[in-house]
Amino acid sequence: PPSLHPHPKYFKYKPSQQSAAFNSCVKERVIRMVEMPVDPLEPPKFKHNRVPKASGSPSVPVMHSSARPVTVKEQQDWKIPPCISNWKNPKGYTIPLDKRLAADGRGLQDVQINDNFAKLSESLYVAEQKAREAVAMRSKVQKEMMLKEKERKEQELRALAQKARSERIGGERIGVSVAATALRRVAALIYYILRGRGVG
Repeated sequence: PPSLHPHPKYFKYKPSQQSAAFNSCVKERVIRMVEMPVDPLEPPKFKHNRVPKASGSPSVPVMHSSARPVTVKEQQDWKIPPCISNWKNPKGYTIPLDKRLAADGRGLQDVQINDNFAKLSESLYVAEQKAREAVAMRSKVQKEMMLKEKERKEQELRALAQKARSERIGGERIGVSVAATALRRVAALIYYILRGRGVG
């Protein structure tokens, strides 16, 4: 807008340097001065320094009990036992598997299997049998349908072959009968011609 960008100002001056390098033929010069527009996306040029925090109340002192000698019980409580490995003995050798199992005591425990495992296995077996029966039934029905379709196509092919055969035989019979009729007519004509001439 015009309020943000005022009209330019013009200044006329005479250059002090009048040599050939500075275009001495010019006696006066005019400068056009315009206010540079402000870029709204330009970052700020001045850094905002934070004001140091005012000193508040002094920190609360940590109260300690008076120094006293450590008792034997406290020493025993602070004593951390060394780590005992289930795989290596104190000398660094690997403990055999049978020794580890014997020390673990797993063989002394009675293994109790829940009755629900038997029910679950039985239900899974029944479901598997039913699924197998359903798959076998579907395959059987599909095979029967394929056989029926094959038989139907074979019947159609047989019917077409029979029809073609009958048409061919019928055409041959018609041709034979036409030839026989023509021969009979030719023979009768020859007979009449010879009879008219008095032959025979």
